[in-house]
Amino acid sequence: MALLDAATVREYLPSLTGSAEDSTLNSLISRFDNLASAWCGYPAAAVGGSSSFEVKTYTLYLDGTGSKFLHLPVVPVTGITSLHVDVDRGYNSDDLVAASDYDLFGDTGSVILKIDSVQGAFDHAPRSVKAVFTAGFSTTPDAIKHACAVQVAYWWQGRSHIGKTSVSAGGGSASVATLELLPEVKQSLNSFRLPSAWVG
Repeated sequence: MALLDAATVREYLPSLTGSAEDSTLNSLISRFDNLASAWCGYPAAAVGGSSSFEVKTYTLYLDGTGSKFLHLPVVPVTGITSLHVDVDRGYNSDDLVAASDYDLFGDTGSVILKIDSVQGAFDHAPRSVKAVFTAGFSTTPDAIKHACAVQVAYWWQGRSHIGKTSVSAGGGSASVATLELLPEVKQSLNSFRLPSAWVG
């Protein structure tokens, strides 16, 4: 499922009155998803190898906190497939944390072990936690839809200028803006940037 459909983008392009360009628009929507989600700090998914705002599966190796709290760095988290805790980083079946041992707060990516959990704590050691989980938006937020439509419309209109710094017309020349993410698009996406995107 794409972030939005070509018909929505056409609302931002009054010159398009039919669906003849929908295939091109859909390709640009997919590229926006990859580029914009990467700008927001979303890592490459375990399957597919590219970043996305959509729900994807991630396999990440995290440092243990030595406490009952663990933060999954991609949100919103829609489910946890498995959690292994092993200071030796073998991640065998006997290192699996039972789902009944913890609570998940998906909007913040917080995993909190229950007071009576068998695990007790996320052992404090580098990459001692292997987390396999799904995260992303099952329904695209309106701000991301708007950002996508604005950027894709801009890309579509500037297709003939790709790679050019100026164009000539009517005996003169004019500078051409780059096709990077627009400032207004970045502003719309700011609230979806993950902490990793801010700290680099």
